[in-house]
Amino acid sequence: MLWIVGIGLNPRQVVLEGLDVLKSCSKAYVENYTSQYSAGSLQELEALIGKQLAQLDRKQVEEGFGMVLDEAKLSDICLAVFGNPLDATTHIQLLLDAREKGVQVRVIPGIGIFDFVSGCGLERYKFGRTTSIVFQEKGFEPEGFYDAILGNKKLGLHTLCLLDIRKDEGRLMGIRHALSTLESIEERREQSILAESIMVGLAGLGSTGQQVKAGTMEQLKRSDFTSFPQSLVVCGKLNEKEMEGLRKLADLE
Repeated sequence: MLWIVGIGLNPRQVVLEGLDVLKSCSKAYVENYTSQYSAGSLQELEALIGKQLAQLDRKQVEEGFGMVLDEAKLSDICLAVFGNPLDATTHIQLLLDAREKGVQVRVIPGIGIFDFVSGCGLERYKFGRTTSIVFQEKGFEPEGFYDAILGNKKLGLHTLCLLDIRKDEGRLMGIRHALSTLESIEERREQSILAESIMVGLAGLGSTGQQVKAGTMEQLKRSDFTSFPQSLVVCGKLNEKEMEGLRKLADLE
């Protein structure tokens, strides 16, 4: 059996069922590239479950996971995932791969960013497609995330933008970097849609040091976000209750 267990945004957010599975499985892996804890460490989780977590990078999960599936044919194997495991399409693919290999799979959800994002005052059901803002490099400058934001805005919907994490390079994108990337795209397209939008910066959600701040692009660029991981919400059409929520819960000026 393969167990895919969400381990939350800090070690204390693993649900009891997930904790029991992590303790009892014959071997436990953790994928180390989609996110990281906003507080605490994997060592704290290892102390709770009484075993070490073998770390898997992106290539090992996306291309070499067949080895883990072969192990899961013989005993209970666990893959720990930060946050909620099925929020990432990578892990949905693992379900399909397991089915093809005849391996039974159970998923235990965890606490993820989607469980915290409405704490800024926005209504959860008014969020559209989630997108990811990625690092721009010479020869690799995708703009699909900008188009996703515009598509949501046309429908009056908010967009949760996850920010690029490259653990192998020791790089986590910050809100200011994301804003600069969006600003550059707007300049190239001669647009000012996002420059006039209200946004919400989210930093270190799930930790005692989490930071939530709403404002325009220029206002957020002046804000000091120090906790990680960081994310950004681009607001769509706001109603009066949401505006009140942003003012009181996200310090909107």
